[in-house]
Amino acid sequence: MEILVRPYAPDDDDALLALLRAPGIREQYDIYDAPDGVSRLVDGSYTPRAGVHLAFADGEPAGFACAIILPGPPHPWSLFRGAVLERFRRRGIGRALYAGVRDYARTQPETPGVREFIVSAWEPFAEAQGLADTLGYRHDRWMWLMQRPRGDHSPEPVWPDGIEVRTLDGSDASLADWNDAYNASFVGQYRYVPSPLENVHALASKPDFRPDAILIAYRDGRVAGFCRNELFGQRGEIGTLGTSPSARGIGLGRALLRWGVGWLERETTLPVTLSVDGQNETALLLYRSEGFEVTRTRRIWSLPLAQGPG
Repeated sequence: MEILVRPYAPDDDDALLALLRAPGIREQYDIYDAPDGVSRLVDGSYTPRAGVHLAFADGEPAGFACAIILPGPPHPWSLFRGAVLERFRRRGIGRALYAGVRDYARTQPETPGVREFIVSAWEPFAEAQGLADTLGYRHDRWMWLMQRPRGDHSPEPVWPDGIEVRTLDGSDASLADWNDAYNASFVGQYRYVPSPLENVHALASKPDFRPDAILIAYRDGRVAGFCRNELFGQRGEIGTLGTSPSARGIGLGRALLRWGVGWLERETTLPVTLSVDGQNETALLLYRSEGFEVTRTRRIWSLPLAQGPG
């Protein structure tokens, strides 16, 4: 069997979409199981197209991988995503794809100095565990997907005194407020990646962007928190929800969560979900108190470049 691994090219869209929607891969990457799945993957803010690779077995698409390059803090790091069709596994294709995107992450000039590699997978996925062990990765974190039963009564948000809320209107000022809300809410959190203003402008320029899916909260005229909802092919998700440190403990997070649930219930018949850091006990308590329960577990492995073969 002749194996070819090469960087993605624009005429690979159909092959890549077929891989993303194939059984055994779709379950790991359900957010790409949609007509715009390829665009979601290759046009991400931190996913250089040159870092997306495809594997072919005797000319047939067999798997893909990509390197997402993040600037840190405390140092640049790369998240690898990828999978191989089940019938082509255990033939070295996964290792070849990994080597391609690993070498790209090490040598790409846009964000030099990558010092850590990250891989992750929804469990159960024995192949991912085996590859991580073989390559010297170590357990780093658990992430949980939580879901709320549809049809349960969703209370209306009760906004704390002094809080004003507005949906994103697409103006430069509104986009800047959204960006400020994200950075204020997540600085210091696990794997926090600072967002420059151009990131939100790029997101807002995408054809499927929904300004009405984003709510910004203000307190005394200053940004205090936000909620962003997303619609995927198989589920709706409260994609990002955060409050600034000065606006915590007043019930704002709960109100934003209820707004997000209400928006998703109105806009889609799909399951209402969210993802959460498995060690964020405060968030877990809030989500469980609002009817969310863990339905899937994602494991994250890490490899500092000073350790292991890389």
